[in-house]
Amino acid sequence: AGVPNCRAWDPAYAYEIAVIVEEGIREMLVEQRDVFHYLTVGNENYAQPSMPEGAREGILRGMHRVAGPGTRDPGPGGLAVRLLGSGAILTQALAAAELLAGCGIAAEVFSVTSWTELQREGIECERAGRLSFEAAGTPWITQQLAGSAAPVIAASDYLRALPELVRAFVPARYVTLGTDGFGRSDTRAALRDFFEVDAKAIAAAALRALLDEGTLDAKTARRHAKAIGWSERESAPPWQR
Repeated sequence: AGVPNCRAWDPAYAYEIAVIVEEGIREMLVEQRDVFHYLTVGNENYAQPSMPEGAREGILRGMHRVAGPGTRDPGPGGLAVRLLGSGAILTQALAAAELLAGCGIAAEVFSVTSWTELQREGIECERAGRLSFEAAGTPWITQQLAGSAAPVIAASDYLRALPELVRAFVPARYVTLGTDGFGRSDTRAALRDFFEVDAKAIAAAALRALLDEGTLDAKTARRHAKAIGWSERESAPPWQR
């Protein structure tokens, strides 16, 4: 985020990598721009879907919708949330959406390919409006999340500071989850449970956000938490363990 000519990416799917690599080749080799593209890729096995129609723009601007009925079409209880996941944690966001669906809560899921691209466009729009006093443009992330007051839960396997970069441009209650601290585990599942970024933790954060919004009462939130297999914790935070 602090290197101006670094375009940093955290893709989840092969088609996202393909689009980003193609863009990097065009910028660096064809246009000879003074930029470099930094990609995080993993070796975890999970299903690789086909690229949705029209996804290219969102991939290169930092986020695109990958699943969910949409927050304008809430579940039977009229409750909805939006889940943002990047890289390998996107699969946890998708799993969290399934857990929430079992509780009658609709969850729209977005793949965030670059938190820094989203932030840079946001502050660019902010700066343009500040310097010209004309109507400022609307950041991509704000456009994608417009039209609903549903809480937004963002999860990353980087520090929480990364998804925090875009807080100013999220037009709803915004909760971030990340891997702050030192991880000690023998499996990915144990690591994600330790850092509280797995599917259950994401779903529980969504329940808490709905409770804080006043759209879900504590008794119902606890019942749903029990149903998804989440138990309330009183342990020290990961960075103190």
